Amino acid sequence: MQHKGLRIALITIEAIIGLCAVIGGIALLNGSFGQSLPTSYLHGTSFSDYVIPGWLLIIVVGGGMLVAAGAQFIQREWVAFLSAAMGLVLIGYEVVEAVIINSNPDAVVPSAVLLQVLFSVLGLVVIGLAGYLWRMEYRGGHLLGGHASHA
Repeated sequence: MQHKGLRIALITIEAIIGLCAVIGGIALLNGSFGQSLPTSYLHGTSFSDYVIPGWLLIIVVGGGMLVAAGAQFIQREWVAFLSAAMGLVLIGYEVVEAVIINSNPDAVVPSAVLLQVLFSVLGLVVIGLAGYLWRMEYRGGHLLGGHASHA
């Protein structure tokens, strides 16, 4: 591992996000949020309950992040792209969640907004770390990936 600390940071962040997403998705499916997340928040959306968002959170976000974390041990160029893609998926999930849920004035809960912002920032961190890892390990640290001419 050329950049062991960077990979450990990515593994740690992706694993934490993945586990949080799986736990959050399970909580959505079994109704653990109870009164704090009533289905009335979904009125006017494509969803009648939290089953589809819960499964998307478990499989796409949680599973994808855990796969990206585990793939860091493979040390191939495509793994950096997988991590960056999962960062985009996380941000996309949070944006859609914010648009759907926060469109209902009763659903705007400061703690939920804080989590949406936190996970979006973590998605940006994953993208940044993955891009930096790709540039340093697979492009020789050069921003454009080419060789400078010293003629």
